[in-house]
Amino acid sequence: MSLMNRILLLIDHPENRRLLAAWLGKWYQVIPADSKEELHQPFDLGMIDGPALSRLSKEVQTRKAAERPRFLPFILAVSRPDVNLFKQHLWESVDELIIHPVDQIELQVRIEVLLRSRQFSSELKLRNDDLEAYSQALMHDLRAPVRAIGGFAKLLVQEQKGKLDERGKHHLDRIQSVAEQAWDMIDALLNFSRLGRKEITLRRVRLHSVIESCLRNLQEEIEAANAQIVIRGELASVQADPTLLKMALNDLLSNAIKYVSPGTQPHVILSTSIHQRRCRIHIQDNGIGISSENQQRIFSPFVRLHSVEEYPGIGLGLSTVRKVVELMGGQVGVESAPDQGSLFWIELGLQNEEAHGNQDEIEVSYR
Repeated sequence: MSLMNRILLLIDHPENRRLLAAWLGKWYQVIPADSKEELHQPFDLGMIDGPALSRLSKEVQTRKAAERPRFLPFILAVSRPDVNLFKQHLWESVDELIIHPVDQIELQVRIEVLLRSRQFSSELKLRNDDLEAYSQALMHDLRAPVRAIGGFAKLLVQEQKGKLDERGKHHLDRIQSVAEQAWDMIDALLNFSRLGRKEITLRRVRLHSVIESCLRNLQEEIEAANAQIVIRGELASVQADPTLLKMALNDLLSNAIKYVSPGTQPHVILSTSIHQRRCRIHIQDNGIGISSENQQRIFSPFVRLHSVEEYPGIGLGLSTVRKVVELMGGQVGVESAPDQGSLFWIELGLQNEEAHGNQDEIEVSYR
């Protein structure tokens, strides 16, 4: 008997529970249960009837959430007249519905499919854990030599710089610069690999607060570039993870400030529009623009359209934006043409009360 076939029977009806336990016991390890405490023990699939679901729906949802990212399936066994009683929020608690009396072969097939899904999700979690451990070890091994190079270069600056000619000083500066770039690259790779590993909870997020926080983070870049940032119109509240949304907007605003022609003052307009209960956040810049053939490529990791000397970076910014937006159930896109600026947008679900938010023409400028 495999360890991946433990079935918890949360069936309130005693005779139904006895019959199911006797029949399923031919192939699976069956755990009869009649209280919520039984939900805490290990099992691979739960079967629950209508009365038990009425009592324990919150506990079932909590148990399923505690298993993530592994999939813990639940089957609801219910009579046809009672199906309508469980329509609301049904799929938050259960993954399959059977209406009894049910054919035994059909029931076993459905159980096998759900158990295989459970097994696949467990294997996927193990592989992801292995990848996480591998990436952590790799990053640790890469950090050590980069730290050593940076440290020795710093020592040379402190102790030997006065003895070097201009060419030697230039080479030393380059060594320090490359070591810092390598360090930044390792950090960026590590952060990118970690995206999506933590559970994401979407909640109401006020765009205005997130954008103000981003602008405070970018204050040094804004001042250095003498950039003008304009927030146009009323900003809605969206369903998002505030940390991920801040990460996406921070990258897009930073790019809008950075990717301008030499000598051009960055001018960035941020606005929103609402359509069919979705909020689209627009970031319009006056930058160098992107050709149509490159507009999809730029969202892939490590794609760079310009040299590091022209525009510093490692090519993970926009791929990070796409990844965090998709983790929040949203979309990202761009409209652009060379030398005509770019319009990047993020589309997210709208908070209910914001579905008819107004779009007053209010402008707030930051510089």
